Amino acid sequence: MGRYSRGLTRVFLASFVMASSFPCCEIRQLVVHVYPTGSKAGAAERITVFYGRRGRPVKKPRFIPAELAHQWARKLQARRLGTVSVL
Repeated sequence: MGRYSRGLTRVFLASFVMASSFPCCEIRQLVVHVYPTGSKAGAAERITVFYGRRGRPVKKPRFIPAELAHQWARKLQARRLGTVSVL
C-alpha cells in the first residue's frame, strides 16, 4: 500500500507540473531611441518613443506580442528613425 500511494503522488505531481506550464504568448515592448543631435555619444540627449500594436507612437509603454513587435521593428529600422529595440 505504501508503494501505491507514493506512485500515485508522483503521478499527481507530474500532472500538476505539466498543467502549470501552459503555452503562453511572449509579449514585448517596441521602443525607438531618437538622437536629435545625430550623435550617439554617452552624454547626448536621447528621446525614447514607444510604439503600440498598430505601429504608431504611444505615450505609455505598451506590451504587444513578440512576433508583431519584431515585425514592426524591421519596418521601423528600414526608415532609419533611430535605434530600434524590442524589450
